[in-house]
Amino acid sequence: MGQLKNTFLPMSMYNQIPFIHHVTHVAETHADDLECLKVLLRKHNIPPSVCIKLIHIHFHLDEGEIMVFREFDMPQKEKVPFLGPMLPDATTEIYGCHYIVDDAGDLQAFEYTAIPGGVNLVEHPAFVAEFCATVVQRGIQRKFGLAIKSGIAARGYWTELDYPEKRATFLLPSDVPLPESDRIVRTTTKTQFSSDEDVTHIHVEHTWGTGKGSLPDGEPIVDGVTTKGGFFLTGIPVYPDTAFYGVVSAISVAV
Repeated sequence: MGQLKNTFLPMSMYNQIPFIHHVTHVAETHADDLECLKVLLRKHNIPPSVCIKLIHIHFHLDEGEIMVFREFDMPQKEKVPFLGPMLPDATTEIYGCHYIVDDAGDLQAFEYTAIPGGVNLVEHPAFVAEFCATVVQRGIQRKFGLAIKSGIAARGYWTELDYPEKRATFLLPSDVPLPESDRIVRTTTKTQFSSDEDVTHIHVEHTWGTGKGSLPDGEPIVDGVTTKGGFFLTGIPVYPDTAFYGVVSAISVAV
């Protein structure tokens, strides 16, 4: 118990982790557990780029794949991080960034990053051991784990949006407003919690408010960004004169 595992989690185990829309209320329901884990971050003087993570996934993996954070350049803006599937290869250095406490009570990476510079948990063995023991004792292995932020995502406030066509999730900078529509209902889920500021990441999910709805070509509306027949966010057209359009157009090329 309490060991750090940076091995690749098998697809079969990854796909058993709950989807984001199944854990919407976990942080509120388990607020005492969450606060206990945040106290551990402060007790062990863990850098603020290490956060408590709501355990969830966005898409299933295929055989041999892992989920990896990468960054792409935005014209006239900073980089934008995205999480998507890839096949590991010997030329790309990969680091653990999202961790779950497994059935053996060890801290197992389940999502990864190709962005260097994150905190190395090997340097914090006492924290890892106490974190794992606390999670097991409270029975919250499927509720909370750890996130290590690196690159541009290590600072600021980010909104997670899904891109189902590519099974990817990208982080939208807080200064880029989302399209608005009275036809959809927007739900936000807090997904990362630092020791000093309550929330650093949220996931935004949209549902059609009046029936399922469809796109102009008759395609059913799905949550997230779609690019067939134009750019849409859950059926809402994304127009070229908006900052969000710039992000989506760059993502459609980069991912």
